[in-house]
Amino acid sequence: MADWAEEQRLKQPAQVFQDDTVLLGPPSLTAEDFKTPRLRRCKFDLATISWEARLGGGLDGYVWKVKFGEEGPFTLKLYWDAKPPADHPYYAPRRECQNAALLQMMEAAVEQAAGESPITVDLDAKTKADVLANVLAFSNEGRREQQRQCAQRPKPISSIPRMKKCYGWLTVDSNLFRSVSWELRPPVVYSGRVKRSMSYDQEYIAIVSEFIEEGENDPEVVQKVLEFFWEVGFAHTLSPAARNWKSGVLTDLGDIIQPGDYDWKEQRHRPVKAHSVLRE
Repeated sequence: MADWAEEQRLKQPAQVFQDDTVLLGPPSLTAEDFKTPRLRRCKFDLATISWEARLGGGLDGYVWKVKFGEEGPFTLKLYWDAKPPADHPYYAPRRECQNAALLQMMEAAVEQAAGESPITVDLDAKTKADVLANVLAFSNEGRREQQRQCAQRPKPISSIPRMKKCYGWLTVDSNLFRSVSWELRPPVVYSGRVKRSMSYDQEYIAIVSEFIEEGENDPEVVQKVLEFFWEVGFAHTLSPAARNWKSGVLTDLGDIIQPGDYDWKEQRHRPVKAHSVLRE
């Protein structure tokens, strides 16, 4: 397991994180799928998109409220970096695609395990190897082998808290915005001293997700989500933002770090209190 973790680190940032298979039906749940999570392609046709409103953006990308034909509303997040940066391993589309794919697989695994023995993780998992073993407990192989029976602090996972539904990734040709009204085109965004903008004649990666209405964040609901992230191995970034939570749902998966990510650190994999995340 430790060798695989090192392999993952060395593969960054070229690691595959997209699957050309259209996102229809449950995902594949093999151990290999969990080792390298890949988000499937969105089924919606960009030719049918209508841009409803700009919702805002930051360092990683920009978000719109959209519809596809009569379906929606959804959110579409377009990432500023069309390609992985040469000087840094962090690549926002990869992180969010893999997080979404991993959560989809975990949810499907828990549903499949319903009525059988629940998936069990070890709450004493501390190292990356330990945490990756917890992740693989959700795989077909892990569930067949019941690997977690020897856990020091076993915790059955029989349900998953409410998560934002993801509909997959799309490639957006920036020339599409030439026919969009000025007030809906991607603006220039400043994050600190960093200027972010889109260029024409360029293809960008985007993720389509469920549109979450604005609403109060119940600390108890948020706490259950945070506890789940910790139990299954996600770490947190250094700057989680309260604005990324709506109605008790995390709307920006860039706030968490899955165990296979280069940036996963033991000190960031810890129980987190809702009040610290929701603090403005």
